[in-house]
Parts: sequence; C-alpha cells; structure tokens
Amino acid sequence: MGDFGLDPETALKLIQMLLRGAGYFFAGFALLGLSTYVVFLCLEIFASQTHANVRIAKVPQPVVCVRAAEQNQDLIPAETPILAEAPSVIGEELMQEAESGGRAAQIAVSP
Repeated sequence: MGDFGLDPETALKLIQMLLRGAGYFFAGFALLGLSTYVVFLCLEIFASQTHANVRIAKVPQPVVCVRAAEQNQDLIPAETPILAEAPSVIGEELMQEAESGGRAAQIAVSP
C-alpha cells in the first residue's frame, strides 16, 4: 500500500475526530429515542383520562367455589361400594334407612 501522506500526529487527530463524531451521533440518537419515549409515555398517561367515549368493561362476578373441606362427603347407600352381599340383605338395609329418615328414602326399593 502506498503512503497517504499523513504524519502520525495528523492521523491521530483524524481518528480522534472520527471517534468524537461517532460519539456525538450516538448520543444524539439516544437523546432522540429517550425524548420520543417520554412523549409517548405522557400521551399514554394523560390521553387515557380525557377520552369521554371510552367505556370501562364490567367485570362479571367471580364464581364462588366451595372448598373440599366444606363439601358434603357423605355417600348415600346407592353410591357405597357393594361387595358380595345378597340382594335381600341390601333391600333390608335400604328399608331400615328409609324408615329411619335417611337420604335413602328417595330411592325406590324393589325386592
């Protein structure tokens, strides 16, 4: 390559000038971006209060869930597991429950 005709001091000043120019450019770009962000932030904050035709949606009431501890865990006789009992014994048990006023009174029993 050929000699550009620059002495070391002039080349150093040229590099410093280029670096300083790049620094100013990026600082200005950052300042422009920050000011744009502030403008949009202010628009978002203050413009949302001035719209008269904006309707706020009503939030539906939440569904109340019953905790497992509050649920009734009593099994009616129709839901209890049946092992190997005779049908007559099961019918008698249901009749006894129906006479005592239990929840099994609602079940039709056919012997």
